[in-house]
Amino acid sequence: MRTADILIASIYAFPEAVARIVTYVDGSLSPVLNTFALLLGAVTTVALYKRRSAPMTALIITLAVTALFIWNSSSMGPIALTIALYSVAVHHSVRAAWIGLGATAVAVALAGLATAGIATDPADADVISTIIGGLFAVLIGINIGNRKRYIGALVDRAGQLARERDQQAQLAAASERSRIAREMHDIVAHSLSVMIRLADGAEAMVEKDPDASLAAIRNVGSTGRASLAEMRRLLGILRDEENEIAERAPQPTLDELPQLVESYRATGLPATLTVTGVPPVGQGAQVTIYRAVQEALTNALRYASQPSRVDVVLECADGAVTVTVTDDGKAGETPVSEGTGRGLVGMAERAALYGGTVTSGPMSGGGWRVHMTMPETGENP
Repeated sequence: MRTADILIASIYAFPEAVARIVTYVDGSLSPVLNTFALLLGAVTTVALYKRRSAPMTALIITLAVTALFIWNSSSMGPIALTIALYSVAVHHSVRAAWIGLGATAVAVALAGLATAGIATDPADADVISTIIGGLFAVLIGINIGNRKRYIGALVDRAGQLARERDQQAQLAAASERSRIAREMHDIVAHSLSVMIRLADGAEAMVEKDPDASLAAIRNVGSTGRASLAEMRRLLGILRDEENEIAERAPQPTLDELPQLVESYRATGLPATLTVTGVPPVGQGAQVTIYRAVQEALTNALRYASQPSRVDVVLECADGAVTVTVTDDGKAGETPVSEGTGRGLVGMAERAALYGGTVTSGPMSGGGWRVHMTMPETGENP
């Protein structure tokens, strides 16, 4: 760019310097005017060099110089003015170029009339040639400038689309990480809670009831293997190896709800399941309901103090699905462990995907209640 700017500025500067030398030698111009013209030529050269970054400044300077010396046929001002008008059309705007051309026509015409008595030769030819040259420069500059601006707009649009694509990819990745985090929490919280309770029960019954203790140990193993399979599935999704397809086990369905409740009953939690109506058939909705029951039962297992009943009620009627899990744990008792609340947050996020809501809180007289409602839909909207 700098080399091109120097060459274009030289198109004016070199002939102007030669003209000043000639007028100095032949004495056609007084030394004072010649020196003044030389200084203005230097300023114009610098303005033309900066024509890309300051096209309007370059136009104003070259127009002033041209108007001052319109009477002097040896001046190269029209060349500088033509370059400046072209630069405004290319690097500024079409409107500015037409305004600049109009100002040029008025300025050089007035300058020609004002200096008509001073000029040795009529200045009309210089005025006309300057205006015509400026017109051609503006037309050519508008054509090239419009193409340049169009290409620039395409490049900007492509950059914007690339940024939007990257943002969408980041949002999708964040959503997937959040989904996997919810799955991991459900699996780990459920499995570890059940396995710990089974292991504690087996240890307590090892001498009194060896058979029951053995059954509890077997349940620990089966629960651990099932959880390990789900963990492998989730970790397989996270792998990003070329030409490798992660092994994907089926997601849990509502048909497995009785088995889920029974796994908690095996730990000693007095859980019961009641289902009314026809459950939704969509896999996404079934997973949401299954995980909500799993999370609520895990919380009851970990935090409820000596509950005598834990009721799981699934109702499907009037275009809505309602899941209610209640326990009658003793009020005022300190739970065995403190929770982080992430499980309930994950439950609410799952329900929100289907336009549902989750509420939870203590009940009067003791116990805890988790209530989820969602439209009866089979697929994620």
